[in-house]
Amino acid sequence: MQQVYLLLQRAAREIAATYPEPDFYHDFPQFTARSRRLYQLSPMVRRLSLFVKEETRTNLGHGLGHAEKVALDAGAIAAVEGARANCSDQDIERLIMLAHCAGLLHDIRRRQRHHAALGAEAAREKLTADHCLNAEGIDCVTFAIRNHEAFKDFLPAASLEEEIVSGSLYDADKFRWGPDNFTHTVWKMIEFAPPPLSRFIALYPQAMEYIAAIKTTFRTPVGRAYGPRFIDTGLAIGRQLLERIESEFKGQF
Repeated sequence: MQQVYLLLQRAAREIAATYPEPDFYHDFPQFTARSRRLYQLSPMVRRLSLFVKEETRTNLGHGLGHAEKVALDAGAIAAVEGARANCSDQDIERLIMLAHCAGLLHDIRRRQRHHAALGAEAAREKLTADHCLNAEGIDCVTFAIRNHEAFKDFLPAASLEEEIVSGSLYDADKFRWGPDNFTHTVWKMIEFAPPPLSRFIALYPQAMEYIAAIKTTFRTPVGRAYGPRFIDTGLAIGRQLLERIESEFKGQF
């Protein structure tokens, strides 16, 4: 069965490669580049990355690779939203840094129930012990982590900084429900316990509906403009993959 899923993963990636890169990266190249540059230059990011790598080894589909993508996009979204709010350049850099921390740490308790709340507590302990941020920064990062789950009550922010960082984390995390879901996440999630193909197919419609429902939940103006496009691309990939499964593996389910 594992071999079948490896073939499906390869097929999904071949399908995804026929789609263009999401418009978000083309429309905001200066902000995505700034986020990446600050991420690469930050000693704090390097320390947190090592911590996250250890903490998420068993987070199938939500390990360091996922966290880094979320952190980079959250930083870019925060930079755009900060610029639109007429924040100073120094404040925008702080928003990016806080978004990087939130993105890296948001899933460190992913395999536990109430992972957002537990992850926020664990992040606070780590950031406090490492003296990474001041008290306001730690409060902002942990608020964003606590507030990042889909289809949960949206907690009100106490400041513009919290609003931007929290919204940026949520939206960057939900960008991953697009193409990433079919190129990486789903295969990692079933890697160590692959279900029968019949079970996988039976759950497919419900999973597609769940992904589609995320389109209306994006929180920042940038997320609301670009997030649904990520989701639509992911759904299109998913539909094509299902057609291939039904064509090539019909006798196996």
